Amino acid sequence: MSRRVPTLSRLLLEERPADPLVAWRTGERGVDREVRWEEFRHQVASLQLELARLPRGQVALYTADSYALAVGLFAIWHAGRVALCPPNGQPGTLEALSDLVIAGVSDGPGAVPGRPLLSPEARPGPAPLRTAWSPLAPDAVAVELFTSGTTGRGKAIAKTLAHLEREVQSLEANLGPRVEGAPAIGSASHQHLYGMLFRVLWPLATGRPFHARIFLHAEEILTRVRAHGSCALASVPAHLKRLAEREGFLPLARHCRVVFSSGGPLAADTAERWERAAGEAPIEIFGSTETGGVAWRQQGRGRENAAWAPFPSIRVGRDAQDGRLRVHSPFASLGDEGAGFAMGDRVRLLPDGRFVTLGRADRVLKIGEKRLSLPDMEERLLEHPWIEAVALLPLERRGETRVAAVVVLGEPGREALRAQGRRALRVALADSLAREWDRVLLPRAWRFVDALPEDAQGKVTLRSLQGLFAAREGAAEGESP
Repeated sequence: MSRRVPTLSRLLLEERPADPLVAWRTGERGVDREVRWEEFRHQVASLQLELARLPRGQVALYTADSYALAVGLFAIWHAGRVALCPPNGQPGTLEALSDLVIAGVSDGPGAVPGRPLLSPEARPGPAPLRTAWSPLAPDAVAVELFTSGTTGRGKAIAKTLAHLEREVQSLEANLGPRVEGAPAIGSASHQHLYGMLFRVLWPLATGRPFHARIFLHAEEILTRVRAHGSCALASVPAHLKRLAEREGFLPLARHCRVVFSSGGPLAADTAERWERAAGEAPIEIFGSTETGGVAWRQQGRGRENAAWAPFPSIRVGRDAQDGRLRVHSPFASLGDEGAGFAMGDRVRLLPDGRFVTLGRADRVLKIGEKRLSLPDMEERLLEHPWIEAVALLPLERRGETRVAAVVVLGEPGREALRAQGRRALRVALADSLAREWDRVLLPRAWRFVDALPEDAQGKVTLRSLQGLFAAREGAAEGESP
Protein backbone atom coordinates (compact mmCIF):
# COMPACT_ATOMS: atom_id res chain seq x y z
CA MET A 1 0.00 0.00 0.00
CA SER A 2 1.48 3.38 -1.02
CA ARG A 3 2.01 5.99 1.67
CA ARG A 4 0.06 9.23 1.75
CA VAL A 5 1.91 11.88 -0.24
CA PRO A 6 2.11 15.08 1.80
CA THR A 7 1.80 18.47 0.13
CA LEU A 8 2.84 21.86 1.40
CA SER A 9 0.97 23.88 -1.23
CA ARG A 10 -2.42 22.67 0.05
CA LEU A 11 -1.52 22.02 3.68
CA LEU A 12 -3.75 24.68 5.24
CA LEU A 13 -6.70 23.62 3.09
CA GLU A 14 -6.79 20.28 4.92
CA GLU A 15 -9.52 19.70 7.48
CA ARG A 16 -7.68 17.49 9.92
CA PRO A 17 -9.96 15.53 12.26
CA ALA A 18 -10.18 16.09 16.03
CA ASP A 19 -7.96 19.19 16.06
CA PRO A 20 -4.70 17.20 16.09
CA LEU A 21 -1.53 18.13 17.96
CA VAL A 22 0.98 20.16 15.91
CA ALA A 23 3.79 21.01 18.33
CA TRP A 24 4.96 21.38 21.91
CA ARG A 25 6.27 24.77 22.98
CA THR A 26 8.20 25.30 26.19
CA GLY A 27 6.48 27.88 28.36
CA GLU A 28 6.93 29.22 31.85
CA ARG A 29 9.04 27.17 34.28
CA GLY A 30 10.04 24.86 31.44
CA VAL A 31 6.57 23.32 31.11
CA ASP A 32 5.65 22.24 27.56
CA ARG A 33 2.38 23.54 26.11
CA GLU A 34 0.47 21.77 23.34
CA VAL A 35 -0.37 23.67 20.15
CA ARG A 36 -3.11 22.19 17.98
CA TRP A 37 -4.10 22.50 14.33
CA GLU A 38 -6.76 25.21 14.64
CA GLU A 39 -4.47 27.39 16.77
CA PHE A 40 -1.74 26.99 14.16
CA ARG A 41 -4.07 28.03 11.34
CA HIS A 42 -5.35 30.97 13.41
CA GLN A 43 -1.83 32.26 14.03
CA VAL A 44 -0.89 31.87 10.37
CA ALA A 45 -4.02 33.77 9.32
CA SER A 46 -3.37 36.57 11.83
CA LEU A 47 0.18 37.14 10.63
CA GLN A 48 -0.86 36.76 7.00
CA LEU A 49 -3.29 39.70 7.36
CA GLU A 50 -0.53 41.92 8.74
CA LEU A 51 1.89 40.96 5.98
CA ALA A 52 -0.72 41.53 3.28
CA ARG A 53 -0.82 45.23 4.25
CA LEU A 54 2.88 45.65 3.44
CA PRO A 55 4.42 46.21 0.01
CA ARG A 56 5.45 43.13 -1.94
CA GLY A 57 8.94 41.83 -1.39
CA GLN A 58 11.01 39.53 0.74
CA VAL A 59 10.46 39.15 4.49
CA ALA A 60 13.32 38.28 6.83
CA LEU A 61 12.37 35.31 9.03
CA TYR A 62 14.52 34.52 12.06
CA THR A 63 13.11 32.69 15.09
CA ALA A 64 14.47 30.84 18.08
CA ASP A 65 11.38 28.62 18.16
CA SER A 66 10.67 26.10 15.39
CA TYR A 67 6.91 26.44 15.72
CA ALA A 68 7.24 30.22 15.28
CA LEU A 69 9.21 29.52 12.11
CA ALA A 70 6.37 27.31 10.81
CA VAL A 71 3.83 30.09 11.45
CA GLY A 72 6.10 32.61 9.78
CA LEU A 73 6.74 30.49 6.71
CA PHE A 74 3.10 29.74 5.93
CA ALA A 75 1.95 33.29 6.69
CA ILE A 76 4.62 34.73 4.40
CA TRP A 77 3.78 32.25 1.64
CA HIS A 78 0.01 32.78 1.84
CA ALA A 79 0.59 36.55 1.82
CA GLY A 80 2.37 36.14 -1.52
CA ARG A 81 5.81 37.02 -0.11
CA VAL A 82 9.17 35.25 -0.01
CA ALA A 83 10.81 34.23 3.28
CA LEU A 84 14.48 35.15 3.55
CA CYS A 85 16.01 33.05 6.35
CA PRO A 86 19.39 34.31 7.59
CA PRO A 87 21.70 31.70 9.15
CA ASN A 88 21.84 33.56 12.47
CA GLY A 89 20.50 36.60 14.27
CA GLN A 90 23.80 38.44 14.70
CA PRO A 91 23.45 42.24 14.38
CA GLY A 92 25.77 42.40 11.38
CA THR A 93 23.85 39.64 9.60
CA LEU A 94 20.52 41.42 10.11
CA GLU A 95 21.96 44.80 9.10
CA ALA A 96 23.05 43.31 5.79
CA LEU A 97 19.40 42.46 5.01
CA SER A 98 18.12 46.05 5.26
CA ASP A 99 18.10 46.65 1.51
CA LEU A 100 16.74 43.18 0.69
CA VAL A 101 13.56 42.93 2.75
CA ILE A 102 10.38 44.90 3.46
CA ALA A 103 9.98 43.61 7.03
CA GLY A 104 11.16 41.09 9.57
CA VAL A 105 9.28 38.32 11.39
CA SER A 106 10.80 37.14 14.65
CA ASP A 107 9.80 35.78 18.06
CA GLY A 108 12.63 37.74 19.70
CA PRO A 109 14.06 41.27 19.83
CA GLY A 110 16.26 40.86 16.74
CA ALA A 111 15.16 43.33 14.07
CA VAL A 112 16.34 44.38 10.63
CA PRO A 113 17.32 48.06 10.97
CA GLY A 114 14.81 50.40 9.40
CA ARG A 115 12.20 47.69 8.78
CA PRO A 116 9.02 46.85 10.74
CA LEU A 117 9.27 43.81 13.02
CA LEU A 118 6.25 41.49 13.18
CA SER A 119 5.63 38.70 15.66
CA PRO A 120 4.37 35.25 14.65
CA GLU A 121 2.15 35.21 17.75
CA ALA A 122 -1.55 35.85 17.07
CA ARG A 123 -2.92 39.27 18.04
CA PRO A 124 -5.88 39.75 20.38
CA GLY A 125 -9.23 40.18 18.68
CA PRO A 126 -11.63 38.15 16.55
CA ALA A 127 -9.98 34.93 15.45
CA PRO A 128 -9.84 34.70 11.64
CA LEU A 129 -10.48 30.95 11.72
CA ARG A 130 -12.53 30.88 8.51
CA THR A 131 -9.89 32.23 6.19
CA ALA A 132 -10.50 31.11 2.62
CA TRP A 133 -7.16 29.43 2.03
CA SER A 134 -6.02 29.14 -1.57
CA PRO A 135 -3.46 26.62 -2.82
CA LEU A 136 0.06 27.97 -3.05
CA ALA A 137 1.85 28.10 -6.41
CA PRO A 138 4.44 25.29 -6.35
CA ASP A 139 6.78 26.95 -8.84
CA ALA A 140 6.96 30.29 -7.01
CA VAL A 141 10.09 31.07 -4.96
CA ALA A 142 9.15 30.35 -1.35
CA VAL A 143 12.31 30.78 0.67
CA GLU A 144 15.91 31.92 0.38
CA LEU A 145 18.42 30.14 2.60
CA PHE A 146 21.97 31.30 3.11
CA THR A 147 24.93 29.09 2.37
CA SER A 148 28.67 29.54 2.27
CA GLY A 149 28.54 28.11 -1.24
CA THR A 150 30.93 25.57 -2.68
CA THR A 151 32.96 28.32 -4.32
CA GLY A 152 33.36 32.05 -3.74
CA ARG A 153 31.37 34.28 -1.40
CA GLY A 154 28.37 33.22 0.58
CA LYS A 155 25.01 33.74 -1.07
CA ALA A 156 21.28 33.22 -0.72
CA ILE A 157 19.92 30.11 -2.43
CA ALA A 158 16.33 30.33 -3.68
CA LYS A 159 14.01 27.38 -3.11
CA THR A 160 10.63 27.09 -4.74
CA LEU A 161 7.79 25.46 -2.88
CA ALA A 162 8.12 22.57 -5.36
CA HIS A 163 11.73 22.00 -4.26
CA LEU A 164 10.65 21.73 -0.64
CA GLU A 165 7.53 19.72 -1.41
CA ARG A 166 9.38 17.16 -3.53
CA GLU A 167 11.99 16.69 -0.85
CA VAL A 168 9.37 16.19 1.86
CA GLN A 169 7.68 13.64 -0.41
CA SER A 170 11.00 11.87 -0.96
CA LEU A 171 11.73 11.75 2.77
CA GLU A 172 8.30 10.29 3.47
CA ALA A 173 8.55 7.73 0.67
CA ASN A 174 12.02 6.54 1.66
CA LEU A 175 12.13 7.07 5.43
CA GLY A 176 8.49 7.45 6.46
CA PRO A 177 8.13 3.95 7.98
CA ARG A 178 11.15 4.68 10.19
CA VAL A 179 9.56 7.75 11.80
CA GLU A 180 5.86 6.83 11.81
CA GLY A 181 4.32 7.76 15.15
CA ALA A 182 7.58 9.24 16.46
CA PRO A 183 7.50 12.94 17.43
CA ALA A 184 10.29 15.05 15.95
CA ILE A 185 12.87 16.52 18.29
CA GLY A 186 16.39 17.77 17.75
CA SER A 187 19.29 20.16 17.90
CA ALA A 188 19.69 21.05 14.21
CA SER A 189 18.92 24.70 13.43
CA HIS A 190 15.67 25.27 11.56
CA GLN A 191 17.27 28.30 9.84
CA HIS A 192 19.14 25.80 7.66
CA LEU A 193 17.58 23.44 5.12
CA TYR A 194 18.23 20.19 7.02
CA GLY A 195 16.66 21.38 10.26
CA MET A 196 13.79 23.11 8.45
CA LEU A 197 12.90 19.88 6.63
CA PHE A 198 13.46 17.30 9.36
CA ARG A 199 12.23 19.29 12.38
CA VAL A 200 9.41 21.38 10.84
CA LEU A 201 8.15 20.77 7.31
CA TRP A 202 8.28 16.96 7.14
CA PRO A 203 6.56 16.46 10.53
CA LEU A 204 4.03 19.21 9.83
CA ALA A 205 3.09 17.81 6.42
CA THR A 206 2.65 14.25 7.70
CA GLY A 207 0.85 15.10 10.93
CA ARG A 208 3.65 14.18 13.34
CA PRO A 209 4.00 16.63 16.25
CA PHE A 210 7.36 18.29 16.79
CA HIS A 211 9.12 20.01 19.67
CA ALA A 212 9.65 23.69 18.97
CA ARG A 213 12.77 24.09 21.12
CA ILE A 214 16.30 23.12 20.20
CA PHE A 215 17.52 20.75 22.89
CA LEU A 216 21.24 20.47 23.64
CA HIS A 217 21.32 18.32 26.78
CA ALA A 218 20.54 14.62 27.10
CA GLU A 219 18.48 15.20 30.24
CA GLU A 220 16.21 17.72 28.49
CA ILE A 221 15.56 15.38 25.59
CA LEU A 222 15.10 12.34 27.83
CA THR A 223 12.41 14.11 29.86
CA ARG A 224 10.39 14.66 26.68
CA VAL A 225 10.88 11.31 24.97
CA ARG A 226 9.97 9.38 28.12
CA ALA A 227 6.59 11.08 28.01
CA HIS A 228 6.08 10.14 24.33
CA GLY A 229 7.66 6.68 24.36
CA SER A 230 9.87 7.40 21.34
CA CYS A 231 11.18 10.16 19.11
CA ALA A 232 12.84 10.87 15.79
CA LEU A 233 15.98 12.81 16.72
CA ALA A 234 17.45 15.17 14.10
CA SER A 235 20.90 16.33 15.12
CA VAL A 236 24.42 17.11 13.91
CA PRO A 237 27.67 15.12 14.34
CA ALA A 238 29.18 17.31 17.07
CA HIS A 239 26.03 17.13 19.17
CA LEU A 240 25.65 13.36 18.75
CA LYS A 241 29.26 12.98 19.89
CA ARG A 242 28.64 15.08 23.01
CA LEU A 243 25.40 13.25 23.83
CA ALA A 244 27.20 9.90 23.63
CA GLU A 245 29.70 11.07 26.25
CA ARG A 246 27.18 12.32 28.82
CA GLU A 247 25.22 10.81 31.65
CA GLY A 248 21.74 9.79 30.56
CA PHE A 249 22.91 8.70 27.10
CA LEU A 250 21.87 5.04 27.37
CA PRO A 251 18.23 5.61 28.36
CA LEU A 252 17.97 8.41 25.79
CA ALA A 253 19.33 6.24 22.97
CA ARG A 254 16.89 3.46 23.82
CA HIS A 255 13.95 5.84 23.44
CA CYS A 256 15.05 7.05 19.98
CA ARG A 257 13.10 5.33 17.21
CA VAL A 258 15.57 6.73 14.71
CA VAL A 259 18.44 9.24 14.80
CA PHE A 260 19.35 11.48 11.86
CA SER A 261 22.64 13.32 11.40
CA SER A 262 23.71 15.87 8.81
CA GLY A 263 26.07 18.80 8.38
CA GLY A 264 29.26 16.74 8.11
CA PRO A 265 30.52 13.16 8.46
CA LEU A 266 29.74 11.37 11.71
CA ALA A 267 32.83 9.83 13.32
CA ALA A 268 32.80 6.02 13.11
CA ASP A 269 33.30 5.59 16.87
CA THR A 270 30.32 7.88 17.59
CA ALA A 271 28.17 5.88 15.15
CA GLU A 272 29.19 2.65 16.88
CA ARG A 273 28.38 4.01 20.34
CA TRP A 274 24.89 4.93 19.17
CA GLU A 275 24.49 1.52 17.53
CA ARG A 276 25.46 -0.30 20.71
CA ALA A 277 23.08 1.82 22.79
CA ALA A 278 20.11 2.21 20.44
CA GLY A 279 20.36 -0.96 18.35
CA GLU A 280 21.27 0.85 15.13
CA ALA A 281 23.56 3.65 14.04
CA PRO A 282 22.28 7.12 13.08
CA ILE A 283 21.14 7.65 9.50
CA GLU A 284 23.48 10.24 7.99
CA ILE A 285 22.20 12.59 5.27
CA PHE A 286 24.66 13.97 2.71
CA GLY A 287 23.67 17.12 0.83
CA SER A 288 23.84 20.89 0.61
CA THR A 289 21.58 23.91 0.54
CA GLU A 290 21.91 24.04 -3.23
CA THR A 291 21.07 20.38 -3.86
CA GLY A 292 18.96 19.32 -0.90
CA GLY A 293 19.51 15.77 0.33
CA VAL A 294 21.65 13.72 -2.05
CA ALA A 295 22.51 10.45 -0.34
CA TRP A 296 22.44 8.57 2.94
CA ARG A 297 24.46 6.01 4.86
CA GLN A 298 24.28 4.15 8.16
CA GLN A 299 27.63 3.32 9.68
CA GLY A 300 28.03 0.50 12.14
CA ARG A 301 29.77 -2.74 12.91
CA GLY A 302 30.02 -5.52 10.35
CA ARG A 303 29.00 -3.61 7.22
CA GLU A 304 30.59 -1.56 4.45
CA ASN A 305 29.93 1.75 6.13
CA ALA A 306 31.94 4.48 4.43
CA ALA A 307 29.97 4.68 1.17
CA TRP A 308 26.97 6.90 0.50
CA ALA A 309 23.87 5.61 -1.34
CA PRO A 310 22.04 8.22 -3.45
CA PHE A 311 18.32 8.62 -2.85
CA PRO A 312 16.20 7.00 -5.60
CA SER A 313 15.40 10.28 -7.39
CA ILE A 314 19.06 11.42 -7.45
CA ARG A 315 21.65 10.77 -10.16
CA VAL A 316 25.32 11.37 -9.39
CA GLY A 317 28.51 11.54 -11.42
CA ARG A 318 32.13 12.57 -11.03
CA ASP A 319 33.72 15.61 -12.62
CA ALA A 320 36.55 14.41 -14.86
CA GLN A 321 38.76 17.43 -14.14
CA ASP A 322 38.74 17.82 -10.36
CA GLY A 323 36.91 14.70 -9.15
CA ARG A 324 34.02 16.63 -7.59
CA LEU A 325 30.59 15.07 -7.17
CA ARG A 326 28.03 16.16 -9.80
CA VAL A 327 24.40 15.91 -8.79
CA HIS A 328 21.19 15.78 -10.83
CA SER A 329 18.27 16.27 -8.46
CA PRO A 330 14.63 17.42 -8.49
CA PHE A 331 15.42 19.32 -5.27
CA ALA A 332 18.43 21.23 -6.66
CA SER A 333 18.20 25.00 -6.96
CA LEU A 334 21.29 25.28 -9.17
CA GLY A 335 22.77 23.29 -12.05
CA ASP A 336 21.38 22.65 -15.49
CA GLU A 337 19.81 19.46 -16.76
CA GLY A 338 22.89 18.42 -18.69
CA ALA A 339 25.81 19.15 -16.36
CA GLY A 340 24.11 18.94 -12.98
CA PHE A 341 25.46 20.75 -9.94
CA ALA A 342 29.11 20.37 -8.90
CA MET A 343 29.42 20.02 -5.13
CA GLY A 344 32.55 20.85 -3.17
CA ASP A 345 33.39 17.23 -2.29
CA ARG A 346 35.77 15.04 -4.26
CA VAL A 347 34.48 11.49 -4.61
CA ARG A 348 35.22 7.98 -5.87
CA LEU A 349 32.28 6.28 -7.56
CA LEU A 350 31.66 2.61 -6.78
CA PRO A 351 30.33 0.00 -9.25
CA ASP A 352 27.11 -0.44 -7.23
CA GLY A 353 26.15 3.24 -7.64
CA ARG A 354 27.35 4.42 -4.23
CA PHE A 355 30.24 6.82 -3.70
CA VAL A 356 32.98 7.53 -1.15
CA THR A 357 33.98 11.09 -0.28
CA LEU A 358 37.66 12.05 -0.51
CA GLY A 359 37.63 15.49 1.12
CA ARG A 360 36.68 19.00 0.10
CA ALA A 361 37.82 20.49 -3.18
CA ASP A 362 37.45 24.04 -1.91
CA ARG A 363 38.02 26.01 1.27
CA VAL A 364 34.57 25.65 2.77
CA LEU A 365 34.44 24.00 6.19
CA LYS A 366 31.51 22.35 7.93
CA ILE A 367 31.47 22.88 11.69
CA GLY A 368 28.41 21.34 13.29
CA GLU A 369 25.71 21.91 10.69
CA LYS A 370 27.16 25.32 9.79
CA ARG A 371 29.30 26.05 6.76
CA LEU A 372 32.09 28.59 6.67
CA SER A 373 33.91 30.01 3.68
CA LEU A 374 37.47 30.68 4.86
CA PRO A 375 38.10 33.26 2.08
CA ASP A 376 35.04 35.25 3.25
CA MET A 377 36.31 35.45 6.82
CA GLU A 378 39.85 36.26 5.65
CA GLU A 379 38.47 39.12 3.57
CA ARG A 380 36.64 40.53 6.59
CA LEU A 381 39.75 40.27 8.81
CA LEU A 382 41.84 42.10 6.21
CA GLU A 383 39.46 45.06 6.56
CA HIS A 384 40.51 45.42 10.21
CA PRO A 385 43.01 48.30 10.67
CA TRP A 386 45.31 46.11 12.78
CA ILE A 387 45.84 43.37 10.18
CA GLU A 388 48.26 43.38 7.25
CA ALA A 389 47.92 39.73 6.16
CA VAL A 390 46.00 36.68 7.38
CA ALA A 391 45.56 32.98 6.61
CA LEU A 392 42.85 30.76 8.09
CA LEU A 393 43.01 26.97 8.29
CA PRO A 394 41.12 24.07 9.84
CA LEU A 395 42.54 22.35 12.92
CA GLU A 396 41.41 19.11 14.53
CA ARG A 397 40.98 19.49 18.29
CA ARG A 398 39.72 16.52 20.30
CA GLY A 399 38.01 15.04 17.29
CA GLU A 400 36.29 18.27 16.20
CA THR A 401 37.18 20.72 13.45
CA ARG A 402 37.92 24.28 14.53
CA VAL A 403 39.27 27.36 12.75
CA ALA A 404 42.78 28.71 13.40
CA ALA A 405 44.19 32.08 12.33
CA VAL A 406 47.73 33.11 11.39
CA VAL A 407 47.96 36.90 11.45
CA VAL A 408 50.57 39.45 10.33
CA LEU A 409 49.95 42.70 12.20
CA GLY A 410 50.49 46.14 10.75
CA GLU A 411 51.96 48.93 12.88
CA PRO A 412 48.59 49.83 14.52
CA GLY A 413 48.16 46.15 15.40
CA ARG A 414 51.66 45.89 16.84
CA GLU A 415 50.99 48.95 18.98
CA ALA A 416 47.76 47.37 20.23
CA LEU A 417 49.64 44.15 20.98
CA ARG A 418 52.25 46.00 23.05
CA ALA A 419 49.62 48.01 24.91
CA GLN A 420 46.94 45.36 25.46
CA GLY A 421 48.60 41.95 25.19
CA ARG A 422 47.81 38.88 23.11
CA ARG A 423 44.64 37.85 24.91
CA ALA A 424 42.96 41.24 24.53
CA LEU A 425 44.00 41.34 20.87
CA ARG A 426 42.45 37.91 20.19
CA VAL A 427 39.23 38.89 21.96
CA ALA A 428 38.94 42.13 19.98
CA LEU A 429 39.54 40.42 16.64
CA ALA A 430 37.06 37.65 17.45
CA ASP A 431 34.46 40.20 18.52
CA SER A 432 34.87 42.01 15.19
CA LEU A 433 33.84 38.78 13.44
CA ALA A 434 31.00 37.91 15.83
CA ARG A 435 28.72 40.50 14.22
CA GLU A 436 28.47 38.29 11.12
CA TRP A 437 29.36 34.74 12.18
CA ASP A 438 28.19 32.46 14.97
CA ARG A 439 30.85 32.11 17.64
CA VAL A 440 31.25 28.39 16.99
CA LEU A 441 32.76 29.41 13.62
CA LEU A 442 35.26 31.94 15.00
CA PRO A 443 38.99 31.12 15.21
CA ARG A 444 39.84 29.22 18.39
CA ALA A 445 43.63 29.42 18.00
CA TRP A 446 45.72 32.42 16.91
CA ARG A 447 49.33 32.93 15.93
CA PHE A 448 50.84 36.39 15.38
CA VAL A 449 53.84 36.21 13.04
CA ASP A 450 56.15 38.62 11.19
CA ALA A 451 55.28 37.06 7.81
CA LEU A 452 53.11 34.23 6.52
CA PRO A 453 55.30 31.12 5.99
CA GLU A 454 56.09 30.50 2.32
CA ASP A 455 57.64 27.59 0.45
CA ALA A 456 60.35 27.77 -2.23
CA GLN A 457 57.76 28.83 -4.81
CA GLY A 458 56.56 31.68 -2.62
CA LYS A 459 53.27 29.94 -1.78
CA VAL A 460 51.68 29.80 1.65
CA THR A 461 50.97 26.10 2.15
CA LEU A 462 48.59 24.40 4.54
CA ARG A 463 51.41 22.27 5.89
CA SER A 464 53.53 25.29 6.80
CA LEU A 465 50.58 26.93 8.55
CA GLN A 466 49.80 23.76 10.47
CA GLY A 467 53.41 23.62 11.64
CA LEU A 468 52.92 26.88 13.54
CA PHE A 469 50.32 25.16 15.72
CA ALA A 470 51.93 21.73 16.01
CA ALA A 471 54.86 23.22 17.92
CA ARG A 472 52.57 24.20 20.77
CA GLU A 473 49.88 21.53 20.48
CA GLY A 474 47.60 21.59 23.50
CA ALA A 475 49.12 24.78 24.95
CA ALA A 476 46.57 27.07 26.52
CA GLU A 477 48.34 30.16 25.19
CA GLY A 478 47.07 31.02 21.76
CA GLU A 479 43.65 29.44 22.27
CA SER A 480 40.75 31.82 22.25
CA PRO A 481 39.03 32.54 25.57
